[in-house]
Amino acid sequence: MHRRVFALVAAGMVGAMVLTGCGGGNSDAGTAAETPDLSGSSWLLGAYVDSAGSSVTSVAPDGAPLAFGADGELSGSTGCNRFGGTYTQDGASLTIELGPMTLMACPGELGDQESAVVAALPQVASFTVDVDLELKSEAGDVLLTYTPGMTELAGTSWQATGVNNGNEAVVSSAATESITATFGEDGTMTGFGGCNSYNATYTLGGQGEITIGPVAATKKACPEEVMQAEQEYFAALGAVATYSIDGTSLNFRDAQGATQVNYRLSS
Repeated sequence: MHRRVFALVAAGMVGAMVLTGCGGGNSDAGTAAETPDLSGSSWLLGAYVDSAGSSVTSVAPDGAPLAFGADGELSGSTGCNRFGGTYTQDGASLTIELGPMTLMACPGELGDQESAVVAALPQVASFTVDVDLELKSEAGDVLLTYTPGMTELAGTSWQATGVNNGNEAVVSSAATESITATFGEDGTMTGFGGCNSYNATYTLGGQGEITIGPVAATKKACPEEVMQAEQEYFAALGAVATYSIDGTSLNFRDAQGATQVNYRLSS
């Protein structure tokens, strides 16, 4: 359950392609009517082509996500560093322009993967979707293959990596990293706040909206720094208005767009 990955986005895309393909008229695969809209979709790197032209399975611990925003913005990870950028889709044609990227050192296989991904994305000229997303060069060669990303909270479990401390800062410590959250199929949220177990309800709306109900927790006493981190976490949950899932990361924001809690998917 903890790694429940949903193929709903890709399945919907494939269904749309099948429906349009069943009608009369021209059924060329490249027509815009038969091509899914990538806007709002999220994917995880499955494989890349190395400098020798061989397909290599992704080694990314974070899933190396790639997300297509509704506004033409692109975000993702090489498996080591995160990047931004923009994309333009015209039917099955796709161009990608990379933007800023973090600069963490990437040793060994992760470094090789990052070099390949960074080199491949600007070469993308088209794509196909048949469950997996294949990004192709102008010559039609597959450069990168992505699998459907997670799109729903229900049935997933997470570990906090950062919590808003109420002073416009997202902090991480041993106390915050012990915080967990599990989202049930029945709209219940349960977890560990660092000292006490807690439960709440969550309600999802459109466009990534979420409301988390009042938090009820046990009354165990812990060291002051642990209790403070827990109270900051509970307060942050009360301010949450939207969520986004990017590969194996979950981000909660308030109505003004400020991050309240960051999580990583539990193993």
